[in-house]
Parts: sequence; C-alpha cells; structure tokens
Amino acid sequence: MEYKDFIPTTELSTKIEKLKQVMKQKEYSAYEIGVMDHVWQRLLIYAEDNPSDKFNEEYRQQFITSVFSEAMESRDSMYRITRAMNMLSDFITFKVIFRQYCTLKTTFSEEFEKGFKGFIASEKLRNLSDNTIKSIFIRLIRFHDYLIDIGIMNFSQITRQALNTYVLSLARYSTTYTSETLRILRKALDFAYKNNYCEESLSDCIPHVKNLRQQKLPNIFTIDEINRILDSVDRNNPIGKRNYAIILMVGKTGLRSSDIRTLKFENIDWDTKTINITQVKTKKYLSLPLLDDVGWAVIDYLKHGRPETECKNIFVSHAYPYGELTTLCSIMPKQMRKAGIKSPVNKRTGMHSFRSSLATRMLEDDIPLTVVSQTLGHADITSTEVYLRISIKQLAKCGLEVEL
Repeated sequence: MEYKDFIPTTELSTKIEKLKQVMKQKEYSAYEIGVMDHVWQRLLIYAEDNPSDKFNEEYRQQFITSVFSEAMESRDSMYRITRAMNMLSDFITFKVIFRQYCTLKTTFSEEFEKGFKGFIASEKLRNLSDNTIKSIFIRLIRFHDYLIDIGIMNFSQITRQALNTYVLSLARYSTTYTSETLRILRKALDFAYKNNYCEESLSDCIPHVKNLRQQKLPNIFTIDEINRILDSVDRNNPIGKRNYAIILMVGKTGLRSSDIRTLKFENIDWDTKTINITQVKTKKYLSLPLLDDVGWAVIDYLKHGRPETECKNIFVSHAYPYGELTTLCSIMPKQMRKAGIKSPVNKRTGMHSFRSSLATRMLEDDIPLTVVSQTLGHADITSTEVYLRISIKQLAKCGLEVEL
C-alpha cells in the first residue's frame, strides 16, 4: 500500500471533498462533518494565501498557530481542531479514516469476529479489569476497520506491507499508547496463527517499542492555585457542594476519579473516620483516613445538596433521573477558569493533576516513596517514581558527586 507524507496545498480542496464523501459513507452525522469542515475551510483560505508544495506536519502546525491562536487555551476547542487536522492527514497519508470512538453497536466483521473475539476472551481469563478489556477491544477495532478499508477481509489476506503501514499510522501517538497497541496486535496475530485463522505468523512484523512511561511530566498545582480553585466553587448550590467535596477529596486523599465516582455509603466508616474501597483500576483494597474537612464537605453535600435518588453512589448526577456520574473531567477546567488559572495547552489538567499535586507535596515533606505509593493506591511502586521527577527537593538528593 502506497502512502504519502505530504501533498501540495493545491490538492487540499479535492482531498477534503473526498474525505467528506467517505465520512458520509461511514454514517458520520451532518453535525460532525460540519464541525470538521469548519476547520478545513479555514485551512483552504490559509492555503490560498500561503501556498506550498508540502502540506506536511510543519505546515499544519504553522496553520494552527496562525489561525487558531486564540483557541489554544481551550482544551475542547484544540481537541476539535487537532482531530480535524489529524483526520485529514490520515486520509491523505493512509487513505482511510481511523475510528475514534466505539458504540454498543460496534463489532467486527463476520470473517474477523471469531479470531478477534476469541483473543479478547483469552485475555479475560487473565482477570484483567473491564477497562483494560475495553481498551483492547477499541485498539483491535481501529486495526480491524483499517484492514477492511484497504480491502483486507480476513486474516489470511493480511500482508506485511499492510502491517508496516498501520504501524506508521501510530507515529504521532505517545510511546506508551504505541507500545501497548503493538503488544496487543502481536498477541492477537499470534493467537490467530495458533488457532488456524491464518497460515502465516505475522506477529514478528510488529516492532517492539520501548514504553517510556510518563514521558511528559504530570501537571501539578501550587498550594495557592489549589486554594484559589476551592475558593472559586459556589457552595451555595447543590452542584457546587458536590464539586467542592469531590475536589477536596481528590486533593486530600489522592483517590482516582473512577473510585470517587463509584464511592458508596458503605465505603465510609464514620466511626473510624476511614474510606475503605476496592479500587476500580487495580482491584486492590485501599483504606485511607477521612480527614475532617473532607468529611464535613461530604456531610454538607449529603444533607443540603444531594437529590433524592435510588442510586447507591454518594456523588450523583444532578440531571434527572439523578443516576451515576459518568465522568468528572469537566469539573476542573470549569473551576480553573473561574479561579483565573490558565490551562497549559500541552498538559492535562483534570482531577489527576490533583493526585500529582498531592504526591509531590508528600515527597517534598520527606514522606517515603512506599507510603506515597500506598496512599495513591498504585499496584506498582514504579508508577509512583515518576513523581520524583517533579519534586525538586527529592531530585536534589539524587545528585551524584563528581570526582575531580
């Protein structure tokens, strides 16, 4: 399969029209196509004034910086812009649209179904979490759709060239994502060969990419910023009471968003002032002290903010029928804006940043790494070691004396 890294900007209009046709064939909604096309039309205007023989990554970055500079502080806006540009780049380079999301109706074709579902079933036997299994499914669906789009309809038709091209499509992703994706593909192809879905083992075509965990430093908040964020929460309304308790709990206990969303009444022992859970991510038991200010914030929400609902979780959605919270990702950006704190474009600033802040403060206070790891509920202490990179005090202790 041939591919191009770039085309002249004079060909952009034709490529964009073909891309929109393919999106319609794939049943993208008119709204989704319109959102993407808004970015592409701005690109065409920019290309008229700035023609080039190479519409490549450098040109794309120049376009975004020049035309959408005001949007760079908005995570949501930048996501839409970069997604549109990535989709166009993929279509130009690989002639396919890579799937971004999965729905309940998403499935494999009949020819691939037994092989891929059989592999997923074998992975479930390893007692992996539901989220991990879902991640495997999403990565395989992306690969599956790519194969279908280039005319490969079953395992026996997969070629080394097709695999090489697919590996290239992962180039812009982090090494963590790429490494894990390639590992899954190797195992899936090996499973297909061993179970006679294909006559040739192609797993050796998939390269090994070293997983450089946490290449990017976690974003952390200063004490002043944390206080400003907490002070910005309107605690006179039910949602404000809920969000205040959630933010305070993350900042003081380091609990993950998934554990706070699913926190139930029986998880809090008011007599011993402890929070006792089985973590959603690691499936490991964790017991943490319930600090007074966190406890009172929860009580305030339960008494004066939480709507009446049959949901067993402490924190619930305030939209009828008041069920489980599906995400906490919108809380932090909103409060940061209210507090006048700008969000870095290249870093995530969700609830996980509060976990990072807690870990860093604990290290600065000379709390042992093992204790920090236990507090954060890490299954492996190497997950905690990344925070040494953002603790200046701890880094200073790692300096080596040089003999002169």
